[in-house]
Amino acid sequence: MKIKSFQGGFDKNLSYLIWCESTRNAALVDASVNSNTIIDFINNNDLFLSKILITHTHSDHIYFLNDFLFQFPQLQICCFELTEYNFNFDFRKIKHYEIITIGTELITCLHTPGHYPDSLCFWNENSNSLFTGDTMFIGRTGRTISRKSNINDLYNSIYNVVLKLPPKTIIYPGHHYGHILQITLKENILISSFFRCADKYEFIKVMQEYEKNREKT
Repeated sequence: MKIKSFQGGFDKNLSYLIWCESTRNAALVDASVNSNTIIDFINNNDLFLSKILITHTHSDHIYFLNDFLFQFPQLQICCFELTEYNFNFDFRKIKHYEIITIGTELITCLHTPGHYPDSLCFWNENSNSLFTGDTMFIGRTGRTISRKSNINDLYNSIYNVVLKLPPKTIIYPGHHYGHILQITLKENILISSFFRCADKYEFIKVMQEYEKNREKT
């Protein structure tokens, strides 16, 4: 599977265009970056955009959704079945561990609530790629300070779902908050105490310390 990242949006957002090399069938992970550059890339590389995969429905991750739907009205929008957003159109209601096809590529959808209840990660085993939205960044997790966030859910999503994937899995986050754009799961564990906690209580303490230090800066 091929991957092209695009940065923009409200806060160093990242959208990812992913496609099957043999069929040229493509999907976009999050409509969080202005559509013009992405559509130009699609057209210049003879790709067929068939799906948009939504990591969660915070407004910055779906802000440009209607722009893509205007250009590609046949698009299938894929979002967690119990979405927090009231879409005014039909969408594919994704379940935990559901498989999505992009040409000949298989995408496993993982429900990873915590930062937001309808958070999904998208895993392609063939390319060792995991698109994490705001569940996991370079060096830390997403935050749990906003309405509907839940730190207990996030702990479970990180430690019982994401960290169970192969260590060589490459993390593609929803924002460019780190010193690099991508990192392997193994490397992310090594550089961050967020991912080396002995239990939920230690994880909560690490999260609290992070928020306390943010307040000082």
